[in-house]
Amino acid sequence: MKKTLLYITSLIAFVGNAQLVNKALIVPEFNNGKIKTYLPSSATTIAANTSYTIDLATLPNGLNTAASPNCTAMFGNDLFVTITGANQRIYKFPEYGTNPTNAITNVSQVANFSSDYVGLAFDVTGNLYVSEGTWGNTTIFKYTVASNYATRIDLGNGGVTSYFANIAFDASGNMWASDYWNNRIIAINVADLNTVSAPFRSFYTNSISWNIGGHSNNLNGTLQSKVITTAFSQPEGLAFDTNGKLWVANNNDSAANAAPTLVCISAPQQAAILALAPNGSMNADPNMTNSINGFHIWNLPTANPVVVGTGQLGGLQIDKAINRIYVNDENNAAGMWFDIASISLIADNFNTYKLNITSTNPGNGGIFLAASNQMQILGNENFEAKANIAVYPNPSVGNFSITNSESIKTVRAFDLLGKEVNVNSISNNLFSIENKGIYFLKVIFQNGEEISSKISIN
Repeated sequence: MKKTLLYITSLIAFVGNAQLVNKALIVPEFNNGKIKTYLPSSATTIAANTSYTIDLATLPNGLNTAASPNCTAMFGNDLFVTITGANQRIYKFPEYGTNPTNAITNVSQVANFSSDYVGLAFDVTGNLYVSEGTWGNTTIFKYTVASNYATRIDLGNGGVTSYFANIAFDASGNMWASDYWNNRIIAINVADLNTVSAPFRSFYTNSISWNIGGHSNNLNGTLQSKVITTAFSQPEGLAFDTNGKLWVANNNDSAANAAPTLVCISAPQQAAILALAPNGSMNADPNMTNSINGFHIWNLPTANPVVVGTGQLGGLQIDKAINRIYVNDENNAAGMWFDIASISLIADNFNTYKLNITSTNPGNGGIFLAASNQMQILGNENFEAKANIAVYPNPSVGNFSITNSESIKTVRAFDLLGKEVNVNSISNNLFSIENKGIYFLKVIFQNGEEISSKISIN
C-alpha cells in the first residue's frame, strides 16, 4: 500500500504568560444575546474570532430569539447553549468547532420544557445534564445521548428550593453543582445518575459560625486582610484541576465577603461529602480551612468595588494541562486568569490578571474551555511554528511514524473528549494506537519543546 505523507506544521505550547495555550474560551454574553469564542492573538493576549460569533437574534430555522445565552458546553465538536429570558431552550450547533458557519446554519433545538435553563455539562459518554426551572428554583435533568437527547430524567433538587448555576464531573463520574440560592455545593453519586429524584449530598456555609471571618490563603497583605464571612457566597462557576481538587467561584453579590473569592475543596473533603448519608449535608466550618484535608479560600483583586456586591464572579474553567484558572467577572465586565501554582502570591492589582473577555450580567453563567481537538482553528492560528513534523500514514490503521529533526522523548494522545489514551512505542519513531478514532497528539522532544498534531486511526 502506498504511503501518504502528511506534513503538518503545528504549534508549540506557549511559555511564559500566555493566557490561552492551544485552547479556546467560549463565552456567552448574557445581556448581549451573543456567544463569542476567544483565541490567542499573541503570546499574552486573546481576542474574539468573528467567524465563531453567534448572534441569537439572527439565527435561522425559526430559532432567532431575544433571549439570553447562559451556559455553554461542547461534546466533541458540537456546541450546546442554554438560553433563558424571552425563549427558554437548549440549542445545539453541530460541528461548531470545525465549521462554525455551517453550525449556525444547522442550529437545532434540543429542548424547550422550562422557564429558565442554567447549568450545562456532559459526562464522558455524552449524556447531557442541565439545570431547569424558574429563577431561584431549578431542578437537574439528564438527557441521554443514546436517545439523541430525547429521554429526560428528572434527578430532582434534593427536596430543597435551589438554583443550580453550574455543573461539573469529577474523574469518577460523580456530578457536582453549585447552588447559588443556598450557598452550597451539591454532589450526586455516579451510581444515582439514572435515578429519578436522586439523593443529594451537600456542603454548605453556616453563616452563624462564620461571623468572626474565615481564613484567607493569600500571602499578599492587602488581600489577606479582606474579611471572609462565608465560604460560599452565591457560588456559580466550578471546575476540577489536574489534581482532582474542586474549585468554586463565588458570585458574592450579597456583599457577604470583602473581596471576590475562590474556594478549593480537597479530594479528602470531597470524599467526605460523597460518604454522607443520602440527602445528608455538611457544614463548611472555618476550622476546615487551611487544612490539607479540608478546603482553602483565596481573596481576589477587584478593580471596581461596588456597594452591593464585590467581585460577582460567574463561570469558571481550568486548563488542566497547565493548571490555569479562567473566571469571568461581571463587576469588571471582563474576566481574570490565575496560575494555581502561584495563586497565593497574587497581588491586589486587577489589571495584572485581567482576561479581556466581555462579561455581562449575571457573570455569563457558564464559560467553556475548548481544546485543540475540539476547535480546528487552533491547529492553524496565525503564529509562527517552531518546527515541522511528518506523521504518516494519516489516516492510519493503527501504526504510524513521526519524523522530525529532533529526538522524540514522549508521545501522548488524547481523544475528542480530552481523555488520554495509550500510545505504544514500537521502535525508533514508530508508534501505534489500538482503537479507531481521531486523536490529538502531543509530541515532546528531548530538548523540551512540544508540538501538537492530529491523526485519524481507521
